[in-house]
This record gives sequence, C-alpha cells and structure tokens, in this order.
Amino acid sequence: MTADHLREKNIMRADFNKTNELLKEINAALQVSLEEMEEKYLMRESKPEDVQMITELRAMLTERDHVIKKLIEDNKFYQLELVNRETNFNKIFNSSPTVGVINPLTKVSVRCMCMSSRTITAGVSITHCCVPCNFPQRRPPQSEASPVASPDPQRQEWFARYFTF
Repeated sequence: MTADHLREKNIMRADFNKTNELLKEINAALQVSLEEMEEKYLMRESKPEDVQMITELRAMLTERDHVIKKLIEDNKFYQLELVNRETNFNKIFNSSPTVGVINPLTKVSVRCMCMSSRTITAGVSITHCCVPCNFPQRRPPQSEASPVASPDPQRQEWFARYFTF
C-alpha cells in the first residue's frame, strides 16, 4: 500500500511539474504578446478626426497670436499718440499744466438766467433767484421785431453774449 501510495504521489508530482512548466510557457508567451501590444498601442497612428481637430486648434492659436500682436502694437501706437498729443497740447497752451481737484464743498458764483417774477411755460412763477441777477428785466415784446434789432445797446449786447453760438 505504501508502494502504491508512493507511485501515485510521484505520478501526481510529475503531472504537477508538467502543468507548471506548461503554465510558465503560456505566461511567458502572454507576457511577450502584452509587450508587443503595448508597443503597438504607443506607436499607433492618430485618428483622422484628431488630426483635423489639432490642425484647427493650431490655426486658431496662430490667429489669436496675430490678433494679440496687433492689439499690442495698436496699444503702443495709441500710447505714443497720447503722449504726442499731450506734448503738443502743453506746448500750445501751457508748458506746465496745473492739475486741480474739484472740491464740491466750495461755493461757486453762478450767473442766473432767470428773471424775477417771470412765468415759465409750465406755469411756475419764479419770485426769487439763487444768485442775484444783473441782467435787464425782460419786457413783453412790443412788436414782432427781432430782439437783436432792438435800439437798446445793452439789450443787444446781452442777447449777443448769451444767444450766439
């Protein structure tokens, strides 16, 4: 019985070794096949859609580069033009411009164009002015003649000063 057991054990060991060797050969063949497939995958050709998309994107990129270069050149041109105009303006008007700050709290004298007790078209009567007026009071027209043709020289000066453009 022990001899039968040893014989069966040796047969089983031999079958196991043969199967193990066969599996090693299959594994090695699969490993070589895997490496070939990976190399083929890495060296594959691009799809036509991908090549077309890449070409379109490169064209858009070069177009945008041209636009950006043009904008930079235009910006430089306008900056130089601004400096040139400012220089010319300063030469003509004043060599050293005085830059002021507007202070909204300071009082400013304003000439008032309204007339005392004159009725505005909307029917509102102005009874006083915010600033005293030094203009002659407007009288109702005596004739259809033009106010400029009036014999009053002060009226002619006033009309010419405020209604000529």
